[in-house]
Amino acid sequence: MDEQSSFMDDVDIDVVKKKCQSPAVIHAYQKWHKKCHVRAKRMEKHLFEDDSSSGESGGEEEGENHGNKDSMFQNQEVTHRNFLSVIINYKFPDTINPDTDTVYLIWQFLVTLCFMYNASCVPLRMTFPYQTKDSLLNWLTMDYVADSVYLIDMLVFQVRRQYLLGGVIQTDQKLTVKYYLSTWRFRRDVISLLPTDLLYLKFGVNAVFRVNRLFKLDSYYEFNDRFEMILKQAYVFRVFRTTGYLLYVIHLDACLYYYISYVGDFKSPWGYNLEGNAYVRCYFWAFMTTITIGNVPEPDTTVEYMIQLVNYFGGLFIFSVVIGQVRDSVHAATAAEELYRSQKNSCINYMQKNHIPVDIQRKVRLWFEYTWNTQRILDENALLKQMPDKMHTDLAINVHMDVLSKVEIFKECDRQLLYDLLLKLKPVLYLPGDYVCKKGEVGREMYIITNGMVQVVGDSKSTIFASLYPGTAFGEISLLAIGGGNRRTANIYSPGYTTLFLLLKNDLNEVVKNYPAAQKILRKKAMKMLNKDNKQPIIITRSSASRYHSMQRSNLQTGGFLNTMLQVAKMRNKDLNFVKDMVLKVKKS
Repeated sequence: MDEQSSFMDDVDIDVVKKKCQSPAVIHAYQKWHKKCHVRAKRMEKHLFEDDSSSGESGGEEEGENHGNKDSMFQNQEVTHRNFLSVIINYKFPDTINPDTDTVYLIWQFLVTLCFMYNASCVPLRMTFPYQTKDSLLNWLTMDYVADSVYLIDMLVFQVRRQYLLGGVIQTDQKLTVKYYLSTWRFRRDVISLLPTDLLYLKFGVNAVFRVNRLFKLDSYYEFNDRFEMILKQAYVFRVFRTTGYLLYVIHLDACLYYYISYVGDFKSPWGYNLEGNAYVRCYFWAFMTTITIGNVPEPDTTVEYMIQLVNYFGGLFIFSVVIGQVRDSVHAATAAEELYRSQKNSCINYMQKNHIPVDIQRKVRLWFEYTWNTQRILDENALLKQMPDKMHTDLAINVHMDVLSKVEIFKECDRQLLYDLLLKLKPVLYLPGDYVCKKGEVGREMYIITNGMVQVVGDSKSTIFASLYPGTAFGEISLLAIGGGNRRTANIYSPGYTTLFLLLKNDLNEVVKNYPAAQKILRKKAMKMLNKDNKQPIIITRSSASRYHSMQRSNLQTGGFLNTMLQVAKMRNKDLNFVKDMVLKVKKS
Protein backbone atom coordinates (compact mmCIF):
# COMPACT_ATOMS: atom_id res chain seq x y z
CA MET A 1 0.00 0.00 0.00
CA ASP A 2 2.80 2.41 0.91
CA GLU A 3 4.77 1.50 -2.23
CA GLN A 4 1.76 2.16 -4.44
CA SER A 5 1.03 5.51 -2.83
CA SER A 6 4.70 6.58 -3.12
CA PHE A 7 4.67 5.58 -6.80
CA MET A 8 1.57 7.70 -7.35
CA ASP A 9 3.26 10.57 -5.61
CA ASP A 10 6.17 10.41 -8.05
CA VAL A 11 3.86 10.24 -11.06
CA ASP A 12 1.85 13.20 -9.90
CA ILE A 13 4.95 15.26 -9.23
CA ASP A 14 6.34 14.44 -12.69
CA VAL A 15 3.10 15.54 -14.28
CA VAL A 16 3.25 18.79 -12.39
CA LYS A 17 6.86 19.36 -13.40
CA LYS A 18 5.97 18.90 -17.08
CA LYS A 19 3.07 21.33 -16.91
CA CYS A 20 4.69 23.89 -14.61
CA GLN A 21 8.41 24.51 -14.21
CA SER A 22 8.05 26.91 -11.23
CA PRO A 23 9.81 25.50 -8.10
CA ALA A 24 7.42 27.36 -5.80
CA VAL A 25 4.38 25.75 -7.42
CA ILE A 26 6.00 22.31 -7.27
CA HIS A 27 6.86 22.76 -3.57
CA ALA A 28 3.33 23.90 -2.77
CA TYR A 29 1.90 20.94 -4.65
CA GLN A 30 4.16 18.50 -2.76
CA LYS A 31 3.13 20.00 0.57
CA TRP A 32 -0.55 19.85 -0.29
CA HIS A 33 -0.26 16.30 -1.61
CA LYS A 34 1.51 15.16 1.55
CA LYS A 35 -1.30 16.50 3.70
CA CYS A 36 -3.89 14.71 1.55
CA HIS A 37 -1.92 11.50 1.83
CA VAL A 38 -1.80 11.73 5.64
CA ARG A 39 -5.54 12.37 5.81
CA ALA A 40 -6.23 9.45 3.50
CA LYS A 41 -4.11 7.12 5.63
CA ARG A 42 -5.89 8.31 8.77
CA MET A 43 -9.30 7.70 7.21
CA GLU A 44 -8.21 4.30 5.92
CA LYS A 45 -7.03 3.32 9.38
CA HIS A 46 -10.30 4.47 10.91
CA LEU A 47 -12.44 2.56 8.40
CA PHE A 48 -10.41 -0.63 8.19
CA GLU A 49 -8.79 -0.85 11.63
CA ASP A 50 -10.40 -4.25 12.24
CA ASP A 51 -9.48 -5.69 8.81
CA SER A 52 -7.07 -8.57 9.27
CA SER A 53 -5.96 -8.42 5.61
CA SER A 54 -4.80 -4.81 5.67
CA GLY A 55 -1.15 -5.86 5.95
CA GLU A 56 -0.50 -3.72 9.00
CA SER A 57 2.38 -4.57 11.28
CA GLY A 58 1.95 -6.34 14.59
CA GLY A 59 2.88 -3.19 16.48
CA GLU A 60 0.13 -1.22 14.74
CA GLU A 61 -2.41 -3.96 15.54
CA GLU A 62 -1.36 -3.88 19.16
CA GLY A 63 -1.80 -0.13 19.22
CA GLU A 64 -5.25 -0.42 17.68
CA ASN A 65 -6.27 -3.10 20.17
CA HIS A 66 -5.02 -0.90 22.95
CA GLY A 67 -7.16 1.91 21.60
CA ASN A 68 -10.17 -0.37 21.47
CA LYS A 69 -9.61 -1.37 25.07
CA ASP A 70 -9.43 2.27 26.03
CA SER A 71 -12.75 2.93 24.31
CA MET A 72 -14.36 -0.11 25.96
CA PHE A 73 -13.22 0.81 29.44
CA GLN A 74 -13.37 4.58 29.21
CA ASN A 75 -15.47 4.71 32.37
CA GLN A 76 -12.45 3.50 34.33
CA GLU A 77 -10.62 6.75 33.57
CA VAL A 78 -12.55 8.39 36.37
CA THR A 79 -10.55 6.40 38.90
CA HIS A 80 -7.33 8.00 37.67
CA ARG A 81 -8.57 11.55 38.01
CA ASN A 82 -7.81 13.74 40.92
CA PHE A 83 -10.33 13.16 43.70
CA LEU A 84 -10.54 16.86 44.44
CA SER A 85 -11.36 17.68 40.81
CA VAL A 86 -14.14 15.09 40.85
CA ILE A 87 -15.71 16.76 43.88
CA ILE A 88 -15.35 20.24 42.37
CA ASN A 89 -16.81 19.18 39.02
CA TYR A 90 -19.61 17.14 40.58
CA LYS A 91 -22.97 18.29 39.27
CA PHE A 92 -26.00 17.74 41.41
CA PRO A 93 -28.84 15.98 39.62
CA ASP A 94 -32.14 17.73 39.19
CA THR A 95 -33.76 15.34 41.65
CA ILE A 96 -32.42 12.74 44.08
CA ASN A 97 -33.78 9.29 44.85
CA PRO A 98 -33.29 9.03 48.64
CA ASP A 99 -33.56 5.23 48.57
CA THR A 100 -30.70 4.56 46.12
CA ASP A 101 -28.50 7.66 45.89
CA THR A 102 -25.18 7.02 47.65
CA VAL A 103 -24.16 10.69 47.73
CA TYR A 104 -27.42 11.52 49.49
CA LEU A 105 -26.81 8.80 52.08
CA ILE A 106 -23.29 10.12 52.78
CA TRP A 107 -24.65 13.63 53.12
CA GLN A 108 -27.33 12.50 55.57
CA PHE A 109 -24.57 10.89 57.62
CA LEU A 110 -22.88 14.30 57.82
CA VAL A 111 -26.15 15.94 58.83
CA THR A 112 -26.62 13.23 61.47
CA LEU A 113 -23.18 13.97 62.92
CA CYS A 114 -24.10 17.66 63.21
CA PHE A 115 -27.38 16.76 64.89
CA MET A 116 -25.62 14.48 67.37
CA TYR A 117 -23.13 17.27 68.10
CA ASN A 118 -25.96 19.66 68.98
CA ALA A 119 -27.90 17.02 70.92
CA SER A 120 -24.92 16.19 73.16
CA CYS A 121 -23.08 19.52 73.44
CA VAL A 122 -26.03 21.87 73.98
CA PRO A 123 -27.01 20.34 77.38
CA LEU A 124 -23.32 19.91 78.24
CA ARG A 125 -22.59 23.62 77.68
CA MET A 126 -25.80 24.65 79.45
CA THR A 127 -24.77 22.96 82.71
CA PHE A 128 -21.02 22.26 82.89
CA PRO A 129 -18.49 25.10 82.88
CA TYR A 130 -16.82 23.99 79.65
CA GLN A 131 -17.72 27.10 77.63
CA THR A 132 -15.09 29.63 78.67
CA LYS A 133 -13.60 32.72 77.06
CA ASP A 134 -10.64 30.70 75.80
CA SER A 135 -12.79 27.99 74.21
CA LEU A 136 -15.62 30.24 73.00
CA LEU A 137 -14.17 30.68 69.51
CA ASN A 138 -13.88 26.90 69.04
CA TRP A 139 -17.47 26.34 70.16
CA LEU A 140 -18.83 29.05 67.88
CA THR A 141 -16.87 27.66 64.92
CA MET A 142 -18.35 24.19 65.37
CA ASP A 143 -21.80 25.70 65.90
CA TYR A 144 -21.80 27.60 62.64
CA VAL A 145 -20.28 24.70 60.69
CA ALA A 146 -23.22 22.59 61.87
CA ASP A 147 -25.64 25.38 60.95
CA SER A 148 -24.09 25.59 57.47
CA VAL A 149 -24.63 21.85 56.98
CA TYR A 150 -28.27 22.27 58.04
CA LEU A 151 -28.74 25.13 55.56
CA ILE A 152 -27.10 23.28 52.65
CA ASP A 153 -29.27 20.26 53.38
CA MET A 154 -32.40 22.39 53.05
CA LEU A 155 -31.41 24.40 49.96
CA VAL A 156 -29.58 21.72 47.96
CA PHE A 157 -30.70 18.24 48.98
CA GLN A 158 -34.18 18.34 50.45
CA VAL A 159 -35.63 20.42 47.60
CA ARG A 160 -34.40 17.71 45.18
CA ARG A 161 -35.76 14.80 47.14
CA GLN A 162 -38.07 12.64 45.03
CA TYR A 163 -41.40 11.49 46.41
CA LEU A 164 -44.22 9.09 45.55
CA LEU A 165 -47.56 10.28 44.22
CA GLY A 166 -50.09 7.60 43.34
CA GLY A 167 -47.34 5.00 43.16
CA VAL A 168 -45.33 7.05 40.65
CA ILE A 169 -41.94 8.57 41.55
CA GLN A 170 -42.02 12.32 40.85
CA THR A 171 -38.77 13.48 39.24
CA ASP A 172 -39.71 17.03 38.28
CA GLN A 173 -37.67 19.49 40.35
CA LYS A 174 -40.49 22.03 40.50
CA LEU A 175 -42.77 19.39 41.97
CA THR A 176 -40.16 18.21 44.49
CA VAL A 177 -39.60 21.78 45.70
CA LYS A 178 -43.33 22.37 46.03
CA TYR A 179 -43.79 19.08 47.86
CA TYR A 180 -40.97 19.77 50.31
CA LEU A 181 -42.36 23.21 51.16
CA SER A 182 -45.71 21.61 52.01
CA THR A 183 -44.36 19.00 54.44
CA TRP A 184 -43.91 19.14 58.21
CA ARG A 185 -40.28 18.29 57.64
CA PHE A 186 -39.75 21.70 56.04
CA ARG A 187 -41.37 23.41 59.02
CA ARG A 188 -39.14 21.53 61.47
CA ASP A 189 -36.08 22.33 59.36
CA VAL A 190 -36.98 26.02 59.41
CA ILE A 191 -37.41 25.94 63.20
CA SER A 192 -34.01 24.29 63.56
CA LEU A 193 -32.40 27.19 61.64
CA LEU A 194 -34.15 30.11 63.27
CA PRO A 195 -31.50 32.78 64.06
CA THR A 196 -31.87 32.47 67.81
CA ASP A 197 -28.15 33.21 68.06
CA LEU A 198 -29.03 36.89 67.75
CA LEU A 199 -30.10 36.72 71.39
CA TYR A 200 -26.40 36.43 72.18
CA LEU A 201 -26.20 40.20 71.64
CA LYS A 202 -28.53 40.86 74.58
CA PHE A 203 -28.10 37.90 76.94
CA GLY A 204 -24.60 36.75 76.10
CA VAL A 205 -23.42 33.49 74.56
CA ASN A 206 -25.54 30.77 76.12
CA ALA A 207 -26.11 27.34 74.60
CA VAL A 208 -29.74 27.39 75.71
CA PHE A 209 -30.51 29.51 72.65
CA ARG A 210 -29.48 26.61 70.41
CA VAL A 211 -32.05 24.13 71.68
CA ASN A 212 -34.07 24.64 68.49
CA ARG A 213 -31.25 22.90 66.56
CA LEU A 214 -32.58 19.62 67.96
CA PHE A 215 -35.62 19.84 65.64
CA LYS A 216 -33.50 18.28 62.87
CA LEU A 217 -34.69 14.83 63.88
CA ASP A 218 -35.97 13.80 60.45
CA SER A 219 -32.50 13.53 58.94
CA TYR A 220 -31.29 11.46 61.89
CA TYR A 221 -34.12 8.92 61.60
CA GLU A 222 -33.87 8.81 57.80
CA PHE A 223 -30.16 8.03 57.89
CA ASN A 224 -30.71 5.25 60.42
CA ASP A 225 -33.40 3.63 58.29
CA ARG A 226 -31.44 3.87 55.02
CA PHE A 227 -28.16 2.74 56.56
CA GLU A 228 -29.81 -0.24 58.24
CA MET A 229 -31.21 -1.40 54.88
CA ILE A 230 -27.78 -1.71 53.23
CA LEU A 231 -26.08 -3.58 56.08
CA LYS A 232 -25.54 -7.32 55.97
CA GLN A 233 -25.93 -7.72 59.72
CA ALA A 234 -28.34 -4.95 60.62
CA TYR A 235 -28.96 -6.37 64.09
CA VAL A 236 -25.42 -5.34 65.13
CA PHE A 237 -26.21 -1.75 64.18
CA ARG A 238 -29.49 -1.89 66.09
CA VAL A 239 -27.71 -3.09 69.23
CA PHE A 240 -25.14 -0.28 69.02
CA ARG A 241 -27.86 2.28 68.36
CA THR A 242 -29.94 1.11 71.33
CA THR A 243 -26.86 1.17 73.54
CA GLY A 244 -26.21 4.71 72.34
CA TYR A 245 -29.69 5.74 73.43
CA LEU A 246 -28.96 4.44 76.93
CA LEU A 247 -25.64 6.27 77.11
CA TYR A 248 -27.30 9.48 75.93
CA VAL A 249 -29.97 9.27 78.63
CA ILE A 250 -27.20 8.81 81.21
CA HIS A 251 -25.45 11.85 79.68
CA LEU A 252 -28.58 13.99 80.21
CA ASP A 253 -28.93 12.68 83.76
CA ALA A 254 -25.29 13.61 84.47
CA CYS A 255 -25.94 17.16 83.22
CA LEU A 256 -29.02 17.42 85.45
CA TYR A 257 -27.09 16.11 88.47
CA TYR A 258 -24.35 18.71 88.02
CA TYR A 259 -26.87 21.52 87.57
CA ILE A 260 -28.69 20.60 90.81
CA SER A 261 -25.35 20.48 92.62
CA TYR A 262 -24.50 23.88 91.16
CA VAL A 263 -27.79 25.36 92.39
CA GLY A 264 -27.04 24.00 95.88
CA ASP A 265 -23.58 25.61 95.72
CA PHE A 266 -21.95 22.15 95.84
CA LYS A 267 -22.59 21.96 99.60
CA SER A 268 -24.99 19.01 99.69
CA PRO A 269 -23.34 15.65 100.52
CA TRP A 270 -25.72 14.08 97.99
CA GLY A 271 -24.51 16.27 95.11
CA TYR A 272 -21.20 16.70 93.33
CA ASN A 273 -18.49 17.88 95.73
CA LEU A 274 -16.03 19.48 93.26
CA GLU A 275 -13.60 16.58 93.47
CA GLY A 276 -11.99 15.06 90.38
CA ASN A 277 -13.24 15.59 86.84
CA ALA A 278 -16.73 17.06 87.03
CA TYR A 279 -18.21 15.27 84.02
CA VAL A 280 -16.70 11.87 84.84
CA ARG A 281 -17.90 11.97 88.45
CA CYS A 282 -21.40 13.08 87.46
CA TYR A 283 -21.63 10.53 84.66
CA PHE A 284 -20.59 7.78 87.09
CA TRP A 285 -23.34 8.80 89.49
CA ALA A 286 -25.91 8.89 86.67
CA PHE A 287 -24.80 5.49 85.43
CA MET A 288 -25.10 3.90 88.87
CA THR A 289 -28.52 5.44 89.37
CA THR A 290 -29.92 4.65 85.93
CA ILE A 291 -29.06 0.98 86.04
CA THR A 292 -30.35 0.87 89.66
CA ILE A 293 -27.17 -0.55 91.14
CA GLY A 294 -27.30 1.88 94.04
CA ASN A 295 -24.24 2.64 96.20
CA VAL A 296 -24.77 6.40 95.82
CA PRO A 297 -24.96 9.11 98.51
CA GLU A 298 -28.22 9.41 100.42
CA PRO A 299 -30.34 12.52 99.64
CA ASP A 300 -30.87 15.17 102.35
CA THR A 301 -33.70 17.38 101.15
CA THR A 302 -37.15 16.57 99.81
CA VAL A 303 -36.18 17.83 96.36
CA GLU A 304 -33.19 15.50 96.31
CA TYR A 305 -35.37 12.57 97.37
CA MET A 306 -37.85 13.34 94.59
CA ILE A 307 -35.07 13.57 92.01
CA GLN A 308 -33.56 10.33 93.26
CA LEU A 309 -36.92 8.54 93.03
CA VAL A 310 -37.54 9.85 89.51
CA ASN A 311 -34.05 8.72 88.51
CA TYR A 312 -34.61 5.25 89.92
CA PHE A 313 -38.00 4.84 88.29
CA GLY A 314 -36.92 6.33 84.96
CA GLY A 315 -33.70 4.35 84.99
CA LEU A 316 -35.54 1.11 85.72
CA PHE A 317 -37.99 1.75 82.90
CA ILE A 318 -35.41 2.92 80.35
CA PHE A 319 -32.95 0.15 81.18
CA SER A 320 -35.64 -2.52 80.85
CA VAL A 321 -36.70 -1.08 77.49
CA VAL A 322 -33.11 -1.04 76.26
CA ILE A 323 -32.50 -4.60 77.43
CA GLY A 324 -35.71 -5.68 75.71
CA GLN A 325 -34.66 -4.05 72.44
CA VAL A 326 -31.25 -5.67 72.59
CA ARG A 327 -32.88 -9.04 73.25
CA ASP A 328 -35.26 -8.56 70.30
CA SER A 329 -32.37 -7.59 68.03
CA VAL A 330 -30.36 -10.65 69.00
CA HIS A 331 -33.44 -12.86 68.68
CA ALA A 332 -34.15 -11.49 65.19
CA ALA A 333 -30.55 -12.22 64.21
CA THR A 334 -30.74 -15.83 65.38
CA ALA A 335 -34.38 -16.55 64.49
CA ALA A 336 -33.48 -18.41 61.30
CA GLU A 337 -30.94 -20.59 63.11
CA GLU A 338 -33.39 -21.39 65.88
CA LEU A 339 -36.02 -22.38 63.32
CA TYR A 340 -33.47 -24.62 61.61
CA ARG A 341 -32.57 -26.34 64.87
CA SER A 342 -36.23 -26.81 65.75
CA GLN A 343 -36.98 -28.44 62.40
CA LYS A 344 -33.89 -30.61 62.62
CA ASN A 345 -34.73 -31.81 66.13
CA SER A 346 -38.35 -32.51 65.16
CA CYS A 347 -37.22 -34.58 62.18
CA ILE A 348 -34.72 -36.53 64.29
CA ASN A 349 -37.36 -37.25 66.94
CA TYR A 350 -39.74 -38.43 64.23
CA MET A 351 -37.16 -40.83 62.77
CA GLN A 352 -36.25 -42.24 66.16
CA LYS A 353 -39.89 -42.69 67.12
CA ASN A 354 -40.60 -44.65 63.93
CA HIS A 355 -37.37 -46.70 64.16
CA ILE A 356 -35.91 -45.46 60.89
CA PRO A 357 -32.65 -47.24 59.95
CA VAL A 358 -29.50 -45.61 61.23
CA ASP A 359 -27.97 -45.03 57.78
CA ILE A 360 -31.06 -43.09 56.66
CA GLN A 361 -30.97 -41.02 59.85
CA ARG A 362 -27.34 -40.23 59.17
CA LYS A 363 -28.18 -39.03 55.65
CA VAL A 364 -30.96 -36.81 56.96
CA ARG A 365 -28.59 -35.24 59.50
CA LEU A 366 -26.01 -34.65 56.78
CA TRP A 367 -28.65 -32.99 54.59
CA PHE A 368 -29.66 -30.61 57.36
CA GLU A 369 -26.08 -29.69 58.20
CA TYR A 370 -24.89 -29.19 54.62
CA THR A 371 -27.96 -27.22 53.54
CA TRP A 372 -27.68 -24.85 56.47
CA ASN A 373 -23.93 -24.34 56.15
CA THR A 374 -24.10 -23.59 52.42
CA GLN A 375 -27.21 -21.42 52.02
CA ARG A 376 -28.52 -20.63 55.54
CA ILE A 377 -32.03 -21.60 54.52
CA LEU A 378 -33.77 -24.96 54.27
CA ASP A 379 -36.53 -24.16 51.77
CA GLU A 380 -35.44 -21.78 49.03
CA ASN A 381 -38.68 -22.17 47.07
CA ALA A 382 -40.82 -21.15 50.05
CA LEU A 383 -38.84 -17.92 50.33
CA LEU A 384 -39.08 -17.08 46.63
CA LYS A 385 -42.79 -17.86 46.39
CA GLN A 386 -43.48 -14.98 48.77
CA MET A 387 -42.23 -12.54 46.13
CA PRO A 388 -44.14 -11.31 43.06
CA ASP A 389 -43.56 -13.34 39.90
CA LYS A 390 -41.68 -10.50 38.22
CA MET A 391 -39.29 -10.12 41.13
CA HIS A 392 -38.93 -13.91 41.38
CA THR A 393 -38.05 -14.01 37.68
CA ASP A 394 -35.46 -11.24 38.04
CA LEU A 395 -33.75 -13.12 40.85
CA ALA A 396 -33.83 -16.39 38.95
CA ILE A 397 -32.37 -14.77 35.82
CA ASN A 398 -29.40 -13.40 37.72
CA VAL A 399 -28.77 -16.60 39.67
CA HIS A 400 -29.62 -19.46 37.31
CA MET A 401 -29.77 -18.11 33.75
CA ASP A 402 -26.15 -18.96 32.96
CA VAL A 403 -26.72 -22.57 33.92
CA LEU A 404 -29.94 -23.03 31.94
CA SER A 405 -28.62 -21.29 28.81
CA LYS A 406 -25.81 -23.91 28.59
CA VAL A 407 -28.26 -26.79 28.15
CA GLU A 408 -27.95 -27.97 24.55
CA ILE A 409 -31.65 -28.48 23.77
CA PHE A 410 -32.55 -24.96 24.95
CA LYS A 411 -29.84 -22.99 23.14
CA GLU A 412 -31.99 -21.96 20.13
CA CYS A 413 -35.24 -21.48 22.04
CA ASP A 414 -37.01 -18.22 22.70
CA ARG A 415 -35.44 -16.33 25.60
CA GLN A 416 -38.83 -15.79 27.17
CA LEU A 417 -39.25 -19.57 27.25
CA LEU A 418 -36.07 -19.80 29.31
CA TYR A 419 -37.40 -17.14 31.68
CA ASP A 420 -40.57 -19.19 32.22
CA LEU A 421 -38.56 -22.36 32.75
CA LEU A 422 -36.44 -20.67 35.41
CA LEU A 423 -39.48 -20.43 37.67
CA LYS A 424 -40.03 -24.20 37.30
CA LEU A 425 -36.53 -25.28 38.33
CA LYS A 426 -36.33 -26.94 41.72
CA PRO A 427 -32.99 -27.30 43.55
CA VAL A 428 -32.26 -30.79 44.84
CA LEU A 429 -29.32 -31.86 47.00
CA TYR A 430 -27.77 -35.34 46.73
CA LEU A 431 -25.48 -36.63 49.44
CA PRO A 432 -22.32 -38.72 49.01
CA GLY A 433 -23.26 -42.26 47.93
CA ASP A 434 -26.71 -41.36 46.52
CA TYR A 435 -27.89 -42.46 43.09
CA VAL A 436 -29.50 -39.65 41.11
CA CYS A 437 -31.14 -42.17 38.79
CA LYS A 438 -30.69 -45.80 37.85
CA LYS A 439 -30.77 -47.62 34.56
CA GLY A 440 -34.24 -48.81 33.59
CA GLU A 441 -36.17 -46.29 35.69
CA VAL A 442 -38.93 -44.29 34.03
CA GLY A 443 -37.64 -40.76 33.46
CA ARG A 444 -40.04 -37.94 34.25
CA GLU A 445 -37.49 -35.16 34.71
CA MET A 446 -34.15 -33.83 33.55
CA TYR A 447 -31.24 -32.65 35.70
CA ILE A 448 -28.82 -29.72 35.47
CA ILE A 449 -25.69 -29.79 37.62
CA THR A 450 -25.11 -26.53 39.49
CA ASN A 451 -22.59 -27.57 42.14
CA GLY A 452 -20.45 -30.64 42.68
CA MET A 453 -20.21 -33.52 40.20
CA VAL A 454 -21.84 -36.83 39.28
CA GLN A 455 -20.47 -39.97 37.68
CA VAL A 456 -21.85 -42.34 35.06
CA VAL A 457 -21.21 -45.77 36.55
CA GLY A 458 -21.92 -49.39 35.75
CA ASP A 459 -23.57 -51.99 37.90
CA SER A 460 -20.76 -51.36 40.37
CA LYS A 461 -19.77 -47.91 41.63
CA SER A 462 -16.16 -48.72 40.91
CA THR A 463 -16.85 -48.89 37.15
CA ILE A 464 -16.81 -45.22 36.09
CA PHE A 465 -17.50 -44.35 32.46
CA ALA A 466 -17.67 -40.54 32.68
CA SER A 467 -17.76 -37.62 35.10
CA LEU A 468 -20.19 -34.72 34.68
CA TYR A 469 -19.50 -31.25 36.09
CA PRO A 470 -21.49 -28.01 36.72
CA GLY A 471 -23.31 -26.73 33.66
CA THR A 472 -23.93 -30.24 32.30
CA ALA A 473 -27.47 -31.52 31.78
CA PHE A 474 -28.68 -35.09 31.46
CA GLY A 475 -32.04 -36.81 31.10
CA GLU A 476 -33.26 -34.61 28.21
CA ILE A 477 -34.52 -37.47 26.04
CA SER A 478 -36.41 -39.03 28.93
CA LEU A 479 -37.95 -35.65 29.62
CA LEU A 480 -39.23 -35.29 26.05
CA ALA A 481 -40.12 -39.01 25.79
CA ILE A 482 -39.41 -39.23 22.05
CA GLY A 483 -39.51 -42.64 20.42
CA GLY A 484 -40.42 -44.26 23.70
CA GLY A 485 -37.11 -43.17 25.19
CA ASN A 486 -38.44 -42.42 28.65
CA ARG A 487 -36.32 -45.12 30.31
CA ARG A 488 -33.02 -44.24 31.96
CA THR A 489 -30.10 -45.73 30.07
CA ALA A 490 -27.39 -45.28 32.72
CA ASN A 491 -26.68 -45.18 36.42
CA ILE A 492 -25.87 -41.67 37.68
CA TYR A 493 -24.02 -41.64 41.00
CA SER A 494 -23.14 -38.74 43.32
CA PRO A 495 -19.70 -39.25 44.93
CA GLY A 496 -20.01 -36.11 47.05
CA TYR A 497 -22.40 -33.26 47.85
CA THR A 498 -24.08 -32.39 44.55
CA THR A 499 -26.72 -29.73 43.91
CA LEU A 500 -28.91 -30.27 40.84
CA PHE A 501 -31.74 -28.38 39.24
CA LEU A 502 -34.76 -30.56 38.60
CA LEU A 503 -37.10 -29.81 35.68
CA LEU A 504 -40.23 -31.98 35.69
CA LYS A 505 -41.86 -33.21 32.52
CA ASN A 506 -45.25 -31.72 33.45
CA ASP A 507 -43.68 -28.32 34.11
CA LEU A 508 -41.93 -28.36 30.73
CA ASN A 509 -45.15 -29.29 28.92
CA GLU A 510 -47.00 -26.52 30.71
CA VAL A 511 -44.47 -23.94 29.55
CA VAL A 512 -43.80 -25.26 26.03
CA LYS A 513 -47.48 -25.36 25.05
CA ASN A 514 -47.37 -21.56 24.73
CA TYR A 515 -44.38 -21.68 22.33
CA PRO A 516 -45.21 -23.69 19.17
CA ALA A 517 -41.87 -22.84 17.53
CA ALA A 518 -39.98 -24.09 20.57
CA GLN A 519 -41.84 -27.40 20.42
CA LYS A 520 -40.47 -28.05 16.94
CA ILE A 521 -36.95 -27.07 17.98
CA LEU A 522 -36.99 -29.30 21.07
CA ARG A 523 -38.39 -32.27 19.16
CA LYS A 524 -35.83 -31.83 16.38
CA LYS A 525 -32.92 -31.65 18.82
CA ALA A 526 -34.17 -34.63 20.78
CA MET A 527 -34.41 -36.72 17.59
CA LYS A 528 -30.91 -35.63 16.64
CA MET A 529 -29.54 -36.70 20.03
CA LEU A 530 -31.44 -39.98 19.79
CA ASN A 531 -30.07 -40.70 16.32
CA LYS A 532 -26.58 -39.89 17.53
CA ASP A 533 -26.89 -42.60 20.17
CA ASN A 534 -28.32 -45.03 17.63
CA LYS A 535 -25.30 -44.64 15.35
CA GLN A 536 -23.05 -46.17 18.00
CA PRO A 537 -22.00 -49.86 17.40
CA ILE A 538 -24.53 -52.37 18.63
CA ILE A 539 -23.06 -55.12 20.81
CA ILE A 540 -24.42 -58.64 21.23
CA THR A 541 -23.37 -61.59 23.33
CA ARG A 542 -22.04 -64.87 21.99
CA SER A 543 -24.67 -66.99 23.70
CA SER A 544 -27.44 -66.44 21.17
CA ALA A 545 -27.72 -64.84 17.73
CA SER A 546 -31.40 -64.07 18.25
CA ARG A 547 -30.52 -61.91 21.24
CA TYR A 548 -28.64 -59.60 18.87
CA HIS A 549 -31.82 -58.65 17.03
CA SER A 550 -33.73 -58.00 20.25
CA MET A 551 -30.92 -55.78 21.49
CA GLN A 552 -30.93 -53.92 18.17
CA ARG A 553 -34.61 -53.10 18.52
CA SER A 554 -34.16 -52.09 22.17
CA ASN A 555 -31.26 -49.80 21.41
CA LEU A 556 -33.11 -48.18 18.53
CA GLN A 557 -35.90 -47.29 20.91
CA THR A 558 -33.99 -46.19 23.99
CA GLY A 559 -30.69 -44.98 22.64
CA GLY A 560 -28.86 -47.44 24.91
CA PHE A 561 -25.30 -46.49 24.09
CA LEU A 562 -24.23 -46.64 27.72
CA ASN A 563 -25.76 -50.10 28.10
CA THR A 564 -23.75 -51.19 25.07
CA MET A 565 -20.56 -49.82 26.58
CA LEU A 566 -21.18 -51.80 29.73
CA GLN A 567 -21.34 -55.03 27.74
CA VAL A 568 -18.25 -54.17 25.73
CA ALA A 569 -16.30 -53.67 28.94
CA LYS A 570 -17.13 -57.24 30.01
CA MET A 571 -16.31 -59.00 26.70
CA ARG A 572 -13.13 -60.86 25.78
CA ASN A 573 -11.22 -60.66 22.51
CA LYS A 574 -12.89 -63.83 21.13
CA ASP A 575 -16.29 -62.37 21.88
CA LEU A 576 -15.38 -59.13 20.13
CA ASN A 577 -14.28 -61.03 17.00
CA PHE A 578 -17.55 -62.92 17.03
CA VAL A 579 -19.52 -59.69 17.30
CA LYS A 580 -17.56 -58.25 14.38
CA ASP A 581 -18.45 -61.23 12.19
CA MET A 582 -22.12 -61.01 13.17
CA VAL A 583 -22.26 -57.30 12.34
CA LEU A 584 -20.74 -57.95 8.89
CA LYS A 585 -23.31 -60.69 8.22
CA VAL A 586 -26.17 -58.39 9.22
CA LYS A 587 -24.90 -55.62 6.95
CA LYS A 588 -24.63 -58.03 3.99
CA SER A 589 -28.14 -59.32 4.56
